[in-house]
Formats: sequence, C-alpha cells, structure tokens
Amino acid sequence: MQARTLKIIAALLIISAVFMGVIGYKISQEDTSKSRALAKASPASEPSDFTYAQKLLIVNRSMAKGEIITEEDVQLIPYPLLIEDSFSKTADILNQKLESKIPVGAVIRQSHFDKQSMLSPHINPGYRALAIKVNETSSAGGFLQPGDRVDVIFTARASKDTYNKSMSRRLLQNIRLLAFGTDLERDDKAVVVANGKKPSQSKEDKVSGKSSRSAVLEIALDDIAVLSLAEESGELRLVAIGESDMLDESLADDTQPSTMDPSIAAKKHISDADKTAFIRDVTGLKPPPAPKSVYVYSGDSVETIKVRN
Repeated sequence: MQARTLKIIAALLIISAVFMGVIGYKISQEDTSKSRALAKASPASEPSDFTYAQKLLIVNRSMAKGEIITEEDVQLIPYPLLIEDSFSKTADILNQKLESKIPVGAVIRQSHFDKQSMLSPHINPGYRALAIKVNETSSAGGFLQPGDRVDVIFTARASKDTYNKSMSRRLLQNIRLLAFGTDLERDDKAVVVANGKKPSQSKEDKVSGKSSRSAVLEIALDDIAVLSLAEESGELRLVAIGESDMLDESLADDTQPSTMDPSIAAKKHISDADKTAFIRDVTGLKPPPAPKSVYVYSGDSVETIKVRN
C-alpha cells in the first residue's frame, strides 16, 4: 500500500510539473507578444511624445529690409520654444513691409516690422540732422511744423565773449525743418507725433503760447561745425519762409547737385568767405587761409591739387 501511494504521488508531481511548464510557456509567449507589440507601436508614438504645443511662422528665404511679406515667403512649423512677439497666423503679417533683414529660417517677430529709426529715413544724402533749442520767440511764434522751410539767423549781444560787439547775420537759407518738438514729418508730408500721443496743453501753454522745445534741422555736413559754434556763442532764430520760396526750393531738391543752378546751390550752404568772417567775429581768431587750387592738365584730363602756404 505504501509503494502504491508513492507511485500515485510521483505521478501527480509529474502531471503538476508538466501543467506548470505549459502555463509558464504560455505566459512567456504572452510577454513576448506584448513586448513585440510595444516595440512596433513605439516609433509611431514618439512624435506624439515630442509634439510641440505651438507653431510659429518662419521665413523660407533670406529677406532684405523693405521687402513685402507674401504667402510664399513664410512657413508654419512646430517650434520647441515660445518666442515673444512671434506670429502663428499668416494673415497677421501678410503684405507688411520689413524694416530689418531676416535670415532664412528665422522666426518672424514684431520687431522686424518696427521702424529702427524715425528720423534717419527723412535725411537726404550729404546732410545731417542737427537739433537746436528754440522757444516761442525764436521759432516764429511756435507755429512752425515739420516740413517748413526756414532761414537760420544768428544774434549775439555785446559782451566780452563777442569783443563788445552786437552781431546779427543770416547763416543759412531755405533749411528744411525735419522735426519740431515731438512732431516729425512723414513721407507723405503729414505730421505725426513721435511718441504716438497728442501733447497735452496746460493752462499756461494756452495763455503764453508754445513752450520751449527743440527744432531738428537738415544741415549740410560742412555747415554743422559753424552752426554749432553759433549756438554756443549766441542765439539762433528760425525765420519761416513763404510758400513761393518753398516752391523754388522744392524744385531745386529734385535737381542733381551737378546740374543745379549755382545761385540756388550757394543758398543751401555757408560760403567759405562767410565762414571765415563769422569765425573771426565770434572767436577773434582768423582761420587759416583756404588752400589754393592748382589745375594740372594732362591731355583731355584735368586734375585739381590743393596747395597750402
């Protein structure tokens, strides 16, 4: 009886071992199939794991200042970072003019459409913008506006600095007023407020007129030093010019310097003789004489050589 019992127990153990082996095999097969399914699904799920929350507009090509944005120039792409002042809608920037260049692939920002300078686009070649301090009396009662033409008058009272001499002379004629206070001339000749706000007028301003402000003049490069000396040595007054003289000046502006009437060109600058006389009267110093010109002819060509004593 004992031997039979042992055989039965051994048979049960063998059956149990086989059964456990079958179960273990099935479990291992299920784990393998699951791992294969995950391996196949992981490449498809990777993009969703790295899908960026925002899409931004970039340029497809390098664009220069002054170009107009078109639909072909931009592309909407996913971007890993949120860029301040960027755009996600093409309609927001379509047909807008660039105020700065953009390299290819760069994110388009609002700063690319903001004007870098409000004054420099209005200055003609060969000229500079010079600001002088003016008040109601010295600026035609404060009624000047950007775009007006003015004569610049220098005045000085008798003092030790002026060698006890009172002086008054016209330094420049037909000078364009680029800006007056916070007002700036636009390309279409309209006047805009530089800070975007209309200046408030106090009770004192209403009674006494325009308050002190600065006037920005378009000055030839060679005349800046003399005008700066004049402002330091005395007072500068701006005299408004009538429309007829302004019309003559506007016609002259459309003419190239080489073909401009010499009489008109002379009015736009301080002559060497006037500079010498002004510096001598204001400082008491006599400037060095202008260099003499020697013309060297070689066949059909002429070369000018400046010679100083």
